[in-house]
Amino acid sequence: MLYLQLEKAIGRGAVSIRNSLSHRSLPDELIAEEAWRKDKEKLIEGLNNKLLKTDIQSILSHLKEKLTSRYHEVNERVNDGTNNKIKLAYNKQGEVIKWTLPYKREDDGVNNPFYEQLPTTSISEVIRYTARETGFMRHFKHILPSNSKKPADESAVAACVVAKGTGVDTYRMQEICDVKEQELISMEQNFVRLQNLTNACDEIINKVAKLPIFEKYTLANYGIHASVDGQKLETKYNTIKARYSPKYFGLSCGVSAYTLFANCLPLCTKTIGANEHESYFLYDILSKNTSDVKIEAVSGDMHSINRVNFALLYFFGYRFMPRFTKIDARTKSNLVCFEDPDTYKNYIIKPSNQVNIELIKQEWDNILRILVTLGLKQNTQSQIVRKLSTYNSNATLKALIELDKIILSLYMLDYVDDEQIRKNVHRSLNRGESYHQLRSAIAKISGRKLVGRNELELSISNECARLLAICIIFYNATILSSLHEYYRGKKMEKECAKIIRYSPVAWQHFNLIGMYTFRSEEEVIDLQRVIEDLIANSRIDF
Repeated sequence: MLYLQLEKAIGRGAVSIRNSLSHRSLPDELIAEEAWRKDKEKLIEGLNNKLLKTDIQSILSHLKEKLTSRYHEVNERVNDGTNNKIKLAYNKQGEVIKWTLPYKREDDGVNNPFYEQLPTTSISEVIRYTARETGFMRHFKHILPSNSKKPADESAVAACVVAKGTGVDTYRMQEICDVKEQELISMEQNFVRLQNLTNACDEIINKVAKLPIFEKYTLANYGIHASVDGQKLETKYNTIKARYSPKYFGLSCGVSAYTLFANCLPLCTKTIGANEHESYFLYDILSKNTSDVKIEAVSGDMHSINRVNFALLYFFGYRFMPRFTKIDARTKSNLVCFEDPDTYKNYIIKPSNQVNIELIKQEWDNILRILVTLGLKQNTQSQIVRKLSTYNSNATLKALIELDKIILSLYMLDYVDDEQIRKNVHRSLNRGESYHQLRSAIAKISGRKLVGRNELELSISNECARLLAICIIFYNATILSSLHEYYRGKKMEKECAKIIRYSPVAWQHFNLIGMYTFRSEEEVIDLQRVIEDLIANSRIDF
């Protein structure tokens, strides 16, 4: 009985284990208490975050004023019919008993018939073209650069990336390409490393971000709106991270590739266990983005929501904008206010609970300690938020949840009131889903299995697949950008508008299977000739 009770207590956080990785107490995961008391002001100053420097009373006053005014504005727009998208249901007494928000899905043109007019291109040719235009191969540095005199063989590195990314694996790649086995093994061991791959991806992403068409994919005037989502991938070998999930893998096991996608680019990706909740990694994936593309807002499905993510992202300057299902039912149970809820009893969209302001003020120092720990990257969100979200409630957690409810209420009111926000959220998530389709097409070559015998190898394989996807996106985006600039110069606005609707995430015109030729003596793709042929072809159907 003692051991059973201990097991339950450890699971809910009532009992901690100091020398454990997963079951330490929350204070052990944060900045040391002595260092916090001594250097708090200095640590906060180092983050250069204005909101964290602001007094909590001022923050709450601002939020109260904003939330109160939004309740009035949103309900007024519903009553006078300005918000004509909301559908109201009345009872016999003329009282509103239900409301809904219908939404029509918009297509971003993934694998649009437009791409059928492009010549079929092999993945090796696309890599060579991308390498020439972006120079990403320079980031493949030897694991011991000071002792290495031999630079990376670009053809062999490309072959290794394709082998890892498609799941073919190196030993099989040497049978279907023109690169020798020993060269493949040497390049894989010495040059194909996780940091090199990430730097190469960032190089291409930064080039795409500089294309004239890139800004046309921005959904809103507040900045770049990204999305996060996990894609379940079966693993070829059993590892500690790979878990069984009959729903996704049948009798096999696998992992989840958690990806941050913005405009038309997968900015970063992380392999997590299929059993882990995606919401625990939301801030981690945002802070992992090392490219020049700066995110202002991020959307996710219901799996991205937990009890603290709205508050965390608010204090770090991000707008968390998830997609809600059954929004009418969720507003009834989740909306809060600073005043007595009876103040809004005659409103259609109204709060059900009152915020505990005093608790937030009392626990602000502890909340600030959590935020500074995350901001300084002294620990990860996955470690801290897991404890905050799953352990039994304590005063600090309750206070953070109260703050989260305020930000959640503000977003819900905006979500109900503004149709454009709902469209941006849906389109952002649809774009992320289009990347998953491309990622699946790449993985299909090996039966959709991710190669790797340990956590690091799984991450490398996943990053190689992302690099292949980015090369494809760069190729497509370059074509679309050149066409857009040509037609804009001709002042053909209708054609320009249609080109913007074509997604660069398309792969129907690429040959991802067959024999791979990396050492071809032929010229690198002449993309200018391809673009000129498209323009000259009067049969192009916009």
